[in-house]
Amino acid sequence: MDSILYFIVWAALFQGLFLALIYIFSKKHRSFANTLLGLFLITIVIEAVTAIHPFQYIGTYPLVAYFALPDVILFIPILFLHFVLEKLGSSHKHRLFLRVNYFIALSISLITLLNLYLFLFEASSMAQTFDFQVLYWFHFGVKSYAFLITVYAIFISWREIKRYKILVQNEFSDYNLLQINWLLYLIYLLLPVVVLWGVALLRVVIVTDFSDDFDVPIFGLIAIFLYYLSYRAYLHPNLFERFPESILEKENSKTKISEDRDLTESSDRIEKLMMENEYYLDHNLTIATFAREVNISPRKISTCINQDLGKNFNEWVNDFRVKKAKELLERDTDYRLSIEGIGLESGFKSRSALYAAFKNKLGCSPGEFRKGKSSIA
Repeated sequence: MDSILYFIVWAALFQGLFLALIYIFSKKHRSFANTLLGLFLITIVIEAVTAIHPFQYIGTYPLVAYFALPDVILFIPILFLHFVLEKLGSSHKHRLFLRVNYFIALSISLITLLNLYLFLFEASSMAQTFDFQVLYWFHFGVKSYAFLITVYAIFISWREIKRYKILVQNEFSDYNLLQINWLLYLIYLLLPVVVLWGVALLRVVIVTDFSDDFDVPIFGLIAIFLYYLSYRAYLHPNLFERFPESILEKENSKTKISEDRDLTESSDRIEKLMMENEYYLDHNLTIATFAREVNISPRKISTCINQDLGKNFNEWVNDFRVKKAKELLERDTDYRLSIEGIGLESGFKSRSALYAAFKNKLGCSPGEFRKGKSSIA
């Protein structure tokens, strides 16, 4: 292995391990999702030690034999999938799948105990006790199953992220909640690893021999993944907070609110209520809180906004906020208010949310809009 690439890979692995310990043991960032993320990073480090360890022996115990070290490769896709699902609040939908595969992964990792027993008490090993071909193809079967589970985990993670974005658009007004492309980028960064892994397994089928030629590029790609993850965690300390849950999915279809029975409410009335009472100024406004204020079911509001106005809840609410921000910018000719202050007074939860919504709606930043108005004046 090239010494420079070797250093880069192991530096990334140690950085990943450090990040894992933070998310597992830090009180500030403690959550079940973060614990899963930390364990996921730790299993990557363990797998790297198993695949590209610099030593051949510990004493007289050989490290290069099959299952000489715990094989945790099955934990990697399961923990990543569980992290994504837990963060998105949809792990309950895949509970059986997760439990079954956790059991399989744990069973495979515990095979090392048998190898240790044979070494310590029988002066032997699994390679000497069992037929080599059986052990060889069993090992290949584990790697192949882990590959298939990884493909499945990536697909389910991608699908659930897309579902979540629709959920946020329909139920939450916080524009920052839509900024989760970083989670998609994690998946996209794993795709080259999976492709290369698939090529390595195909080679085994054709040549019937495991090779470490793919270990270096695979873990090089994993190093990029770890560096990106660390960068995002540094950039946004609250990045890994759990996302909110859906109210529309939990809403009882037999709601007793009268407006649902006679369907007398219209999108015009809903818009009028929002405009007159300025509910959009609530930084944490959701479709559930708005529904309680106006005594109309969330499902009814969602239907009116989607079908009659051709928008989603997030877009609809932030249109009001952008309009309010524009009015404040136009009136604030002597620059008494900061851009951040205008955002807060318009209902935006943060400066970044204001800028993102403004850019999306008007094609310019609040600052650019203010300068444009000043030049016209």
